[in-house]
Amino acid sequence: MHAIIPVAGKGTRMRPLTWSVPKVLIRFAGNTVLGHIIDELTASGVDHITLIVGYLGDEIVKWTRNKYPDIQVDYAVQERMDGLASAVHLASPMTDDGQTLVVLGDTLFRADLSLAFSDESNMIAVKRVDDPSRFGVVVHDAGNVKRLVEKPSTFVSNLAIVGIYGFSSGSILMDAISRLIDSGKKTRGEFQLTDAMQLMLEEGQHFGCFEVQDWYDCGKPETLLETNRILLDLGKVSSGGVHESAVIIPPVSIDDDVEIISSIVGPYVSIASGSEIRGSIVSNTIIGFRACLRNTHIIDSIIGNEADVSGKAVSINAGSSCRIEV
Repeated sequence: MHAIIPVAGKGTRMRPLTWSVPKVLIRFAGNTVLGHIIDELTASGVDHITLIVGYLGDEIVKWTRNKYPDIQVDYAVQERMDGLASAVHLASPMTDDGQTLVVLGDTLFRADLSLAFSDESNMIAVKRVDDPSRFGVVVHDAGNVKRLVEKPSTFVSNLAIVGIYGFSSGSILMDAISRLIDSGKKTRGEFQLTDAMQLMLEEGQHFGCFEVQDWYDCGKPETLLETNRILLDLGKVSSGGVHESAVIIPPVSIDDDVEIISSIVGPYVSIASGSEIRGSIVSNTIIGFRACLRNTHIIDSIIGNEADVSGKAVSINAGSSCRIEV
């Protein structure tokens, strides 16, 4: 099974963290954003992944190949940020007539992905939302999709497209996108995958839809912290190593070689490999690789790789390799 994952965005809302780390490689709840997605895909039979990369793309490809050596990983580079349809179309040389998934790389989900696979129908994952004007939406009748509308200005449906698409034929999808791009039709200045699927609908391709259980945003610091809390509550939990005179309050995710001394850690803390916590109190926080916290009280924070933080109680969004004393 082939899955296309667009991950070319710069993650500007997550800066300064994303100046040096791709958004999809920020680690929390025991894995990276991209890793959580791929784990769901491989559990459903995906064995071929095409990454659509841009900013810091070499790091994303290298990480994926190292983490998942048993699956085929190829990639294409998106040089112009001109829409999701254009991004997906870059995978055309790697796509055949078989079933193909498209999964966006900036949101996590809980869903029965077997519902996305159908030989007779294309499938779209949806979620009921309060403000459908922010999303592409599905207009359907008894599960049969009748129309797709990108960010409607007037209400037509509250079933938002959440970024998981199952296509019965990858070749038919790529042909529709190619014709959309050739036509020059853009919505809000971009070639939208929603418009390509609407073209497929108008040409007689059948689409169904299925609702996901949960849909989590990882695009902003506050929503990433919320997603970390949710995943830890759902059991994405580990606490490796021996920690001297430390109190660990679950749920937490702590890599095996993290050193914690004379500190209180948790709840809702994720700490990546190589980090050190001394004389500190930490809660509701994500801490990257090889970070050091000394004699500080941190809450509601994201600490980047190799950051060094010490001092009084604060809330911080700190990028990689920074040094902070408060």
